[in-house]
Amino acid sequence: MLFRNVEDYLRSGFQPRVCIIGTGPAGMSLALRLQDRKIPCLLVEAGGFEYSAASQDFYRGEVIGDQYHKLHEARLRQFGGSSGHWAGWVCPLDPSDFEARASMPYSGWPIGWSDLEPYSAAADQLLKVKPHLSDRPMTPDIDYIHYRYSPPVRFGIDYRAHVEQAGTIGLLLNTPVLELVPGKDRIAMIKVADANQGERSLPVDQVCLCTGGIENSRILLWSNARHQGRVVSRAETLGRYWMEHIDHDVADVFTFNGYEEQFEKPSPEKWLFAPSDRAKKTYAIGGAHIWMRAHEDDPDRAKELFHEFMCIAPDLSNRFLKRLGKEYHCGGIVRAEFEQVPIPENRIELANHSDALGVPCSRLYWRKTEFERRTAFTMTRLLGEALIKQNIGRLRMRNFLSDGAAWPVGDQGAGWHHMGGTRMADSPATGVVDKNCKVFGMDNLYVGGSSVFTTGGHASPTYNIVRLALRLGDHLAGKLARA
Repeated sequence: MLFRNVEDYLRSGFQPRVCIIGTGPAGMSLALRLQDRKIPCLLVEAGGFEYSAASQDFYRGEVIGDQYHKLHEARLRQFGGSSGHWAGWVCPLDPSDFEARASMPYSGWPIGWSDLEPYSAAADQLLKVKPHLSDRPMTPDIDYIHYRYSPPVRFGIDYRAHVEQAGTIGLLLNTPVLELVPGKDRIAMIKVADANQGERSLPVDQVCLCTGGIENSRILLWSNARHQGRVVSRAETLGRYWMEHIDHDVADVFTFNGYEEQFEKPSPEKWLFAPSDRAKKTYAIGGAHIWMRAHEDDPDRAKELFHEFMCIAPDLSNRFLKRLGKEYHCGGIVRAEFEQVPIPENRIELANHSDALGVPCSRLYWRKTEFERRTAFTMTRLLGEALIKQNIGRLRMRNFLSDGAAWPVGDQGAGWHHMGGTRMADSPATGVVDKNCKVFGMDNLYVGGSSVFTTGGHASPTYNIVRLALRLGDHLAGKLARA
């Protein structure tokens, strides 16, 4: 049900047990799960149904460190959240992603793969994808991995009518949350900005902050500053261990006849390359997924690539030439998206300037490390060796990896995947939320979304955001049933 404004909501008599701040994949999935469990909830959204440049201005912020996207362009402040620009690719985290890894500092989730797997079927249904298929080995160091494509689902479009018609889901649009107000060991109310009547306070029972991998930290940092650290009492890690997926072209490739189907094309699913668990442990690297795309938009570049290979590997090229009359050869680009190590220096802080409502803007400190370079270099080398072993092609690594030059500027560089900042951990000394996404020391405050990720793996985060939200919904339903 849609409320026109805060006053309309307060007069309605609607009594939600859970207040969900944010309507992106985390918030919406949580609301739908609570509806299934017959728990009334209220969705509070800062934006409206449609994109607004004025609304996006509230997401402006600073970036210090490596080249990164403008913060107000890297996420969406509207109904449905950043699912409005989601590319649609779906993959679960690997079992090894949850484990403590000797090569990766600060790794190890307090939950395991088996804690999320029971929610895969429901997530598949929400995102409208087929079930995930198991990895297939290509060589001991390289696996084929299954990626699925959602239509893609836009939560603000696909589930709008459902939310408006639901009797147990309330929706407040254009109602930014300014701060969380603590009582004794719990959040007593939230302060919001109402377009008609200014600042208002809403009492809450259970609160779930689902505003994204930057905004979750921002709201908690500001609430903590306003209330002398009473929202997150152990705040050493708040905003820290922020991560992205690094995204770059890493090599040029030339494949033999019959393998051009590996090149990227429109499809409801595809098989990509990834370093195996054995390779990650042996070479002390992170996770990655790797794909190829043809030089279809630049045939001259494909010819140039073939001539370069003739100079670099004349014996191999001569074998190509002997068969040119009978076989087709395809040139392309190898692109990869790979894991970033969580370090405390990569973080969200409050800037010295504020938005139009007086809330300090976000400041992101973000740099890549030698861990990411080692991952990129090693996985590209291992793929090249796999192509040789299978006799299906050859690749040439890009110079920035082979000679240790600076990371490319102008390439996309990062996957628009905001992870960490309110990381999940076993104790408040190492994280912000526990295994159930509850903020340490608070009885009724939870965080949803990829900001709780302890490590990022290589998988695009949306699918795992949804599974975590469904699990959180069941936890809250069980808690309220016992109350």
